[in-house]
Amino acid sequence: MAVIRGILVLALLGVLSGCSLFESAGSSASPTPTASAKVGFGGPGPEPVIPTTVDEAMFKTPSQNIACALTASDVRCDIVRKSWTPPAKPADCDLDWGNGLVVSGGKVVFTCAGDTVIGSSDQTLEYGQALRAGSVRCDSESSGLTCKDEETGHGFTLATAAYKIF
Repeated sequence: MAVIRGILVLALLGVLSGCSLFESAGSSASPTPTASAKVGFGGPGPEPVIPTTVDEAMFKTPSQNIACALTASDVRCDIVRKSWTPPAKPADCDLDWGNGLVVSGGKVVFTCAGDTVIGSSDQTLEYGQALRAGSVRCDSESSGLTCKDEETGHGFTLATAAYKIF
């Protein structure tokens, strides 16, 4: 399974090498709403971020610490620097373990891969922006990157200091 996933990611990288994050076919860029000035004073909270819809995308965070490959059903995000340790490497993983997280088929797993998506994109998903491809959405914040399958509600938050799977 890990070998097949690695091959699929490499194929995706090849397909996406000429894609632009915000200019793929069928994309619709939307302005990012601004937060309410009344936050914390009994007023409404910040407006939700409206994601840019794409068919697929390769992107990195502004810190360049996290890079992702996003498709309509999956997202893989790899991280360069982290102060957390992934769970023990499973016996069926013969490759590098735990350098990122994947949402695939509504499930979240750590990467077991002989490759990386780090360095695969010049496109940056700025803090306060979001992307959606199919049912998968990623939101970039200075506190971390959150990606989830909106159909299942399963996803992850990835940051230097910690990760969270939900």
